[in-house]
Amino acid sequence: MKKKLKLIKQTACSSQGFTLVELIIVIAILTLLGTLAVTQYGGILQKAKTDAAKAEIKIFENQLKIYYASYGQYPATEEGLQALITAKLLEDNKNALNDPWGNPYNYRYPGNFSDKPDIWSYGSDGKEGGEGDAADIVNWE
Repeated sequence: MKKKLKLIKQTACSSQGFTLVELIIVIAILTLLGTLAVTQYGGILQKAKTDAAKAEIKIFENQLKIYYASYGQYPATEEGLQALITAKLLEDNKNALNDPWGNPYNYRYPGNFSDKPDIWSYGSDGKEGGEGDAADIVNWE
């Protein structure tokens, strides 16, 4: 009987708390999971910004069609997309003509790629060209 009691007592005492190795393993796993979550979030955020830029360019195209129907011509390159705000076709706010990365959208009329205006964003890097998230977003492709 004493042997059984001693065995039960040892088992109860050995389950008090965690060892340093166990804590380090748990911290390493949590760090790994956190890194993966942040990496995935960054990719999702970049895709959302790219999709938003494409949608905004479509809005500009539609508003330019209305402008053309009203004035019989598209705004000149010098007037740019600002003409849409002047004509009250876009809301006048500080970000109305900026892409999701805070850079102004580019506008050219007559366009180089069609008889309609060219509208584009240089993407996340703000520079011409680029690949992946940094690729230009254009209305002529």
